[in-house]
Amino acid sequence: MTNHEQLALVAECRGSGMTAKEWCKARGVNYRHYIYWASKVNKSQRDAQQQWASVELPKEGSATSEVRLTCGRWTICVGAGFSPALLADVLKVVDAVC
Repeated sequence: MTNHEQLALVAECRGSGMTAKEWCKARGVNYRHYIYWASKVNKSQRDAQQQWASVELPKEGSATSEVRLTCGRWTICVGAGFSPALLADVLKVVDAVC
């Protein structure tokens, strides 16, 4: 089965108003196969939504040592002495929300 066919079946199931198990049973589709296809569809949609953030570094000779990470409506400012662990946690939350 092609990726296009799998995508069409996942879309049909999601639009049916039934649970995936109900839809698979009604259509004679192996539920495990459907879960695999739906996972691929979800991953491709996440990958398609991924975008790069702009990064502003301080200009040479600037009084500030701040780095700004901007992605859509989010801006994260990182100054001297920042906690790498805290930044990693913040980026994980932003990634989950965006």
